[in-house]
Amino acid sequence: MKILLFILFFISLNSSLSGQTNVTLYKGSITYISAQNVYVKFENTEGIHIGDTLFISQNNVLIPVLTVSNLSSVSCVALPIGKYSLSVSTSIFGKKIATKPADETITKESKEAVSVNDQAMKATVQKDINVKPRTDGRLALSSYSNKSNSISDQRYRYNFSLNAEHISNSNFSTETYLSLTHKSNELNQIGKDINKYLKIYSLALKYDLSKTTNISFGRKINMNMANIGAVDGLQFETGNRNFTFGAIAGSRPDYFNYSFNPNLMQFGVFAGHNIQSDNGNMQTSLAIFDQTNKFKTDRRFAYLQHSNSLLKKLDLFCSFEFDFYTLVKMQPTTNFDLTSTYVSLRYKPWKKLSLFASYDARKNIYYYETFKNQIDSIIDRESRQGFRFQLNYHPIKYISWGASAGYRFQKSDPTPSINGNSYLSYNQIPLILTSLTINATLLKSNYVDGMVYGASLSRDIFSGKVYTELEYRLVNYTYKNSHISLRQDIAALSLSWRIAKKLTFSSNFEYTHEPDNDFQRLYISLTQRF
Repeated sequence: MKILLFILFFISLNSSLSGQTNVTLYKGSITYISAQNVYVKFENTEGIHIGDTLFISQNNVLIPVLTVSNLSSVSCVALPIGKYSLSVSTSIFGKKIATKPADETITKESKEAVSVNDQAMKATVQKDINVKPRTDGRLALSSYSNKSNSISDQRYRYNFSLNAEHISNSNFSTETYLSLTHKSNELNQIGKDINKYLKIYSLALKYDLSKTTNISFGRKINMNMANIGAVDGLQFETGNRNFTFGAIAGSRPDYFNYSFNPNLMQFGVFAGHNIQSDNGNMQTSLAIFDQTNKFKTDRRFAYLQHSNSLLKKLDLFCSFEFDFYTLVKMQPTTNFDLTSTYVSLRYKPWKKLSLFASYDARKNIYYYETFKNQIDSIIDRESRQGFRFQLNYHPIKYISWGASAGYRFQKSDPTPSINGNSYLSYNQIPLILTSLTINATLLKSNYVDGMVYGASLSRDIFSGKVYTELEYRLVNYTYKNSHISLRQDIAALSLSWRIAKKLTFSSNFEYTHEPDNDFQRLYISLTQRF
């Protein structure tokens, strides 16, 4: 009953409040990670600005992990924030404000914590399906080289994606995203263990039963329940202008190699309520899921999220996860446990200044059947909690300044983790038409204490077809347990060349000097869109 009242409260709140912002979510992927920088490729970078925040999707919430320090027409260079682990091909999300009429104030920063689910709900309420056939895809060939005084490593990656909507004017659509990665000496091993090298992130066929109802089969992430990840199986969705309903039945990808695993079946339903107006979009969504291992319950939980513009200059986003299945003395028991909380507020007192604050807390999540051998050793469901603050300020047209700070702690850490970052950017310096960015990052945790200072120059040349960047960073770290200090001098040169409208070449060379070692990293990529 308490859960039902809680849900009804949020839906009523959703109906009564009005907002001011329309937010669009766009997706990219990490193409290269250097010692301090992360390089992210998008379809284009229109709407992205230096100082903007980029996100990963975690538990159906957009978590800020990167701050843009420079960008070209199709990619950007970003500085990590927080302590989240990132890898090449990790999906990265950005947000931008939809254009308003000319007589309205255009807000350049969007909400800091709009989730993937939230954005997808906006798309699902637009029920007028475009029945015209449309196909877009991408083939990318990449090479990664790492060399030092003692090691040499060469990796290759081949990415293929294809989305075809309403094939041959039919109701059928398909989506595909495949990635093959191997080292230079592993070519003859690929056929022996294909699941180790080939990852299928999406491979699904969808059929539109009507303008408001569709069914799909295959591997696909349902954006209304993105927190559960990919599903191998059947997905059904229907709705009207203000409500969306759906159901999923299938299996989870294997934990170790992401292959098909029919033992990990899962079943779930979701419902969403959405109101659109000239001022904005307000919505609430609820998903309930039962995940199993050999048809024995592994985890049973519900996910609730709400987003709304409370006041003209204040935005709210919140999400919660409730687990209601546990084992007591190895016997199944129904309980009610709030395992995840995320709340964020963005306040924009003036057009040139925006402030952001967030709180997140998450307990350890257990899959009772899959990892049941660990249950007896678990004494306490440790909770991880964190706070984050950020501001962006644009005093004049070409100058921007920003700063962020994070504080994270849990019982097992002897000391909390603290990180901070600040940057100052001057775009389009007169005469040389070059952008300059200087930045500093502070990191303090239970194992490391350090500072990173950096500066970069970047410029688009040849009418935006070629982007170049020159960067230098000084790293000073002290590892607390060993009292060992690390100093690194890092120089990097990047190039992005749009050879043709849909053909792009990019490269990055980075040289790192340490007192006892030198590192060289070279990334090369050729991408063809079609």
